[in-house]
Parts: sequence; structure tokens; C-alpha cells
Amino acid sequence: MIRTSTYAALIALMATPVVAQDIAGQDITVDEEITAVLVDNMIVTELTTICPKLSPRPARVNRQAQEMMGVITAKGYGAQDIQSLQDPAFLATLAAKSESFFAANGIEKRDTEAMCAFGKAQIAKRTPLGKLMKNR
Repeated sequence: MIRTSTYAALIALMATPVVAQDIAGQDITVDEEITAVLVDNMIVTELTTICPKLSPRPARVNRQAQEMMGVITAKGYGAQDIQSLQDPAFLATLAAKSESFFAANGIEKRDTEAMCAFGKAQIAKRTPLGKLMKNR
């Protein structure tokens, strides 16, 4: 359910080689700073996929991905760590966090009208999620 036009920027940047050494014993898939960005991106992707009147802001999504890569590099994660972000089990964990986010906000993902209203409200409030989307 991930729209490739939005998520592709993150995947492409994740595939970029990183020369820094891995952080001893630290697992990138449990790094909250990294996973938060990926979950936000997944939420935006779901909203813009379900609601035809919403679309991602590619420049902002790409900037977010570049900033995340800067954090990954600064923390010393290596190429193998970055590849683990593409693991199906990790992606399932992100999907579960996305589900929890919508549930915590009282939104049933099958309710297109509620999803669209939520996305539009995020844009109107200029929330971090809203800044990654626009009305068509």
C-alpha cells in the first residue's frame, strides 16, 4: 500500500552507501529518530493514496529523506544497517505503528471520508504531517 512516488525517495537514499562505521551494538530499526520519519512518511503515503484530493509535496519529502540520511550518517550507521530498513519484518513494524497512529486519532483506515478530512486538517493546521502534503 506504499505509493512508490513518495516512498521511493527514502528507499533511494537508504540505498546510498554510507562510509561511517556501524554504531557498536545499536540497531537502526529501533532508533526512534529514524523510525519516526519513516512512520510519518508511511502515514502521508497512506493519506495521499486513499484520498484523491491530497498529494505529497515531493520537495519536502525529499528534504526529509536527506535530513534523515544526515542523521543516519552522523550516528555512524553503515550500509548494512540501512539495508535492514528495507526488511519486510521492519516494514511490517512501521505499518503497525501507522495503524496505531490512525487508531489513536480515532480514524478507521477503511473510512475514506475520515482519512481525507484528517489529511486536510493536517494541511490546514500546518502540522509536520500536513507540511508533507498538499491539496490538489
